[in-house]
Amino acid sequence: MVAEQIASGMTTGAGIALGAGIAMGLSALAGGWSQGSFGSALMGAIAERPELKDNVLIWFVLPEIFAVLGFVIAIMMVLKL
Repeated sequence: MVAEQIASGMTTGAGIALGAGIAMGLSALAGGWSQGSFGSALMGAIAERPELKDNVLIWFVLPEIFAVLGFVIAIMMVLKL
């Protein structure tokens, strides 16, 4: 009986909003953490070898995809796609 109540609660608006918030929050947190870790290492690499600047830019922007995909998943959950 409790499992049925929990399952029915997760299909209501509150459950969907909670899931969308968790998806967006955790993806933004993961993106920020990885970009912070990558950022310090990549800036050190650029300081030692400035010719790597163009290649490093791709690796520096890559963790932002986590936040963007989390946003897309949250929108899909809210729109029930």
